[in-house]
Amino acid sequence: MKRSLAGACCTLIASCMAATLSVPVLAAGPAAVPAMKARLAAKVPMTGLVRAGDALLALGDYGTVVRSIDHGRSWQQAVVPVNTLLTSAHFIDSQRGWAVGHGGTVLATTDGGLNWVLQQILEDKPVLLSVYFASADVGYAVGAYGSAWRTGDGGRSWSAMTVGEGDDADMHLNQLFATRDGTLFIAAEMGLAFRSEDGGTRWQRLETGVSGSLWSGLEGAGGEVVLLGMSGRVLVSQDRGDSWQVHEDASGQSLTGAVQAADGSLLVVGAGGLVLRGRERFTAEIRADRQNLAAVQRTADGAVVVAGQLGVERLTTDR
Repeated sequence: MKRSLAGACCTLIASCMAATLSVPVLAAGPAAVPAMKARLAAKVPMTGLVRAGDALLALGDYGTVVRSIDHGRSWQQAVVPVNTLLTSAHFIDSQRGWAVGHGGTVLATTDGGLNWVLQQILEDKPVLLSVYFASADVGYAVGAYGSAWRTGDGGRSWSAMTVGEGDDADMHLNQLFATRDGTLFIAAEMGLAFRSEDGGTRWQRLETGVSGSLWSGLEGAGGEVVLLGMSGRVLVSQDRGDSWQVHEDASGQSLTGAVQAADGSLLVVGAGGLVLRGRERFTAEIRADRQNLAAVQRTADGAVVVAGQLGVERLTTDR
């Protein structure tokens, strides 16, 4: 099942953009080229947004990471030791976080994202698309062609995980996230998701009833699991992924990121400037600039920030 990344996760980036096998990793080498400082760093194509306490960080192409401490009104470029495309970041508190990207890149920070170090380059330099840490020690990274990794020592060493088997073994794993009870979910290709209830040792294949890629997911206010996919699809499960209800937006655009609004509803973004708001029913808005949006986050003061092909932008409040 060999496929071009242009048909899956890299299309997303460009348009918005059970046993474990111990595998050695390559330590950071001297060849890494740091991200170039840019006057308009916040306008670089961005792939992700993440909260670090009250601070907000966006990351994207050319190793760019920008940080805001005034709720998205202004941005400061972080010091990053690589210039590769960064795709995902996760913080366990206001100071400690990790980021991943192309070329098997794993970065870490201990100062809230102001300065990053190259912690590891994973063997075979996989395209990493998502990172999640359950604690200061235990973390996970997934990516293209079934690449899946687990660390138990804060990212100093990593072991490969087996997620899909058979025809699913080289499936692109687009995002890994956790629910409040610690259950892990992966949004994948071909309308499939995966679930682990034992910290990533065993993964269960979940059929959602749709086709096409699922780009991201989150847990809703009521404990429901939400997945976002191609063709304007929002998938909702009330039973931890055993069954799914499908909502489709008439725009047919890929949905790439979501955040919970102050009233418990979802704010969803996607390709072509699409913004959806709602719970069981969604209202659609197309932004005038029609920029492809990759991610959305709420700020500590109740505003909304979006990230995509034109960089990051603060919007009005989410109410």
